[in-house]
This record gives sequence, C-alpha cells and structure tokens, in this order.
Amino acid sequence: MAEEKPAPNHNIPNAKGLPRSSLQERREVVVVNILGNEIRLRTQTDSAYVHKLAEDIENRIKRCMSDSGVMSSLKAVILVCLELSDELEKSKQQNSRKDKIWEDKIDKLLDKISAV
Repeated sequence: MAEEKPAPNHNIPNAKGLPRSSLQERREVVVVNILGNEIRLRTQTDSAYVHKLAEDIENRIKRCMSDSGVMSSLKAVILVCLELSDELEKSKQQNSRKDKIWEDKIDKLLDKISAV
C-alpha cells in the first residue's frame, strides 16, 4: 500500500507574511522582448508597466551601443546597469538629504510646541 503524502499547506505565510496561495494567485506571466530576447516574468506588477520598463531598458541599451560604439550587447547591458545603479544611488542620497531637512523642520516645530 502506497504511503499518502500530506497535502501542501498553502496557508503557510511567505517572507512577506502573505499566504503562499494568495501570493501565487495574484502573479501573472508577462512576456517582454529586449533586443530580440524573449523574457518571461512572473510578476504582480501591471503588465503595461513591465512593458514600459522593458522598452526603456531596450532604448537605453541601443543608445549606449550607438553613443559609445560598443558592439557587444552584453557590454552595453553592463554599462546600462552601471548607469541605472548610479541613478539609483544618487536618488537615494537626494532622498536622504530631503528626509534630514524634514526631520529638522519637524524637530523645530516640536520644540516650538513644547515651549508653549
């Protein structure tokens, strides 16, 4: 007689605290094409947004190849990754400065409130 395996418990939460079944239900497969490469993504993000991102990436790669004379798509992808990483880091630094400004303003307002 074959031993029965217990049914998987899809209600066990994942790292985000959501039941696995609800997380899987909300994911859809989105297919994008970048430089002739079909890429299938399983995502919760709106497909139109994913296509917009893919189009932006492809345009950046093409521009990089055109502007720098790089013929290798791999090298162009690496350069685009460096460019995007630089943009992200600068954005983080700018947001950090803005957070500090707001914290200072809040502290000054709290000091004025405490003085009343």
